Amino acid sequence: MLIVEGIERPLKLYCDNKSIVLYSNNNRSSTKSKNIDIKFLVVKERVRSGQISIEHLGKNFMIAYTLTKELPPKVFHEHVDHMGVLQFEESLV
Repeated sequence: MLIVEGIERPLKLYCDNKSIVLYSNNNRSSTKSKNIDIKFLVVKERVRSGQISIEHLGKNFMIAYTLTKELPPKVFHEHVDHMGVLQFEESLV
């Protein structure tokens, strides 16, 4: 992962998994985390150095969920509206 030099604020990453957010923001290690993949340790290191910031964002605010998850109809239509997706008939008018 390459962080662009010259950026003075941390890069914000949003995650819907509370455990990952807590793990990456926790400075302690435990025996339960000894088998964590090296890529996650690199992310944790970048969080500790202040290059990136990981924040929790619930599934109702993850617009990409429209493409990958089953959502209630109301939430689905809100996400589609935010993505700017139009029905084919609407685009012809």
